[in-house]
Amino acid sequence: MKVQTEADRKTVKIETHCHSAGSSDCATTAAERIVSVYKTHGYGGLVLTNHYCAKHFDKYPGSTRREKLDYYFSVAEHMRRCCNDAGLKFFLGAEVCVKVPEGYAEYILYDFDKSFFYDNPPLYELTQRELFALADGAGVFMYQAHPFRDEVYLGDPRFMHGAEAFNGHFHHANRNDKATRFCKDNSLIQMSGTDYHHFGQPVTGGLLVPGDIEDEHALKECILSGGARLIRRQKLYEKVREKYLTESKKC
Repeated sequence: MKVQTEADRKTVKIETHCHSAGSSDCATTAAERIVSVYKTHGYGGLVLTNHYCAKHFDKYPGSTRREKLDYYFSVAEHMRRCCNDAGLKFFLGAEVCVKVPEGYAEYILYDFDKSFFYDNPPLYELTQRELFALADGAGVFMYQAHPFRDEVYLGDPRFMHGAEAFNGHFHHANRNDKATRFCKDNSLIQMSGTDYHHFGQPVTGGLLVPGDIEDEHALKECILSGGARLIRRQKLYEKVREKYLTESKKC
């Protein structure tokens, strides 16, 4: 039986949904600055979930798919080094686009080996059901990001482990109340994330987890066992979104 230590009892804040510059046009903040932001906000770690979809992937350096994947993961390794230097826990994740009839849909993956990307067909060419079959078979945790955002195609709850009940990116109407209800109605694991892209974006989401969580597998097991608590700064999200909409109308 494991003896509970002080580190076990202490909880840490983990960002679950974060994007760094170099992986997609929509993410503009360098890894070094992201680390500084999360240290300032008292977070103990972050999951880097850079986009993995055709429109970004095709722009990466390299002439082959392997070379482009090498670049994709090099961006993550840079973030890992920055986190390690600053004393933050680093967790590797990915936000994968899937084929849908209309709009777009993205699913966040945790606890995968890089071979999951190298050895399988391009994941962004798969349907939700095909991606879930691969993920579930490999022990990879898969949940839908911002399921009720405009233009997002709501996935089939049978083929996901959870969904983002709270998304804190104020540029979007995320309809977190509907997302929460969707999770409850379908017995899905609720997730929360800031969806960080830009410097100055308020940090609004994440998870509280035990202090002894050190790797992606332990994080996944904590989530699956109900050992993580949601960080949901809904009022802050609504406040900055209202300001954003007001200023947009003035332009």
